[in-house]
Amino acid sequence: SHIGATCDPNDFFEERFTLRQKLFAKPRHTELFIVVTMYNEDDFLFARTLIGVFKNIEHMCSRTHSKTWGKDAWKKIVVCVISDGRAKINPRTRAVLAALGVYQDGIAKQQVNGKDVTAHIYEYTTQIALELKGTQVQIKGRSAVPVQMIFCLKEKNQKKINSHRWFFQAFGRVLDPNICVLLDAGTKPGKDSIYRLWKAFDVAPMCEGRIPA
Repeated sequence: SHIGATCDPNDFFEERFTLRQKLFAKPRHTELFIVVTMYNEDDFLFARTLIGVFKNIEHMCSRTHSKTWGKDAWKKIVVCVISDGRAKINPRTRAVLAALGVYQDGIAKQQVNGKDVTAHIYEYTTQIALELKGTQVQIKGRSAVPVQMIFCLKEKNQKKINSHRWFFQAFGRVLDPNICVLLDAGTKPGKDSIYRLWKAFDVAPMCEGRIPA
């Protein structure tokens, strides 16, 4: 699906914009909300991060004895990619997002009902796997587990702090996740490092954690 948001991130919830997780007959609870922020990073750096995130989701789906995770763990995880400026995104990175099914070329409008669009928001549950061969990003076929994705392409370049406002003030208020993880494009999380970070929060809810690059 595609949303052309015409508001500031702070007003997204009040203006009754919503996200797919809330539209199911039984709305999905988001335990873990992961954001990847980017500006003009190339497809290799972007895929490096996404592959690491996808491996962590696979790991959580494999934890069949967990009270929280297990086979349907992917339904409790949302991965949000926020790109800082429509004119700035790397075309090859945009092509990777299109291959994943979460970006569609040609449907974004600059205005909706006479108002300027501030962010183009695409939602899709991808089942495509990526792999890196040398410096090339390749489609590997079907992924081991589905991944719920949001791609937010901001109309203007407004810096990373604004991207985090979209993540927390707009999407976070709709999904009301338990735990949020922030990553920059290019950072490669280890195959279970996001799970370990979640586990630390689960054991000690008031702590703050960082994933080393």
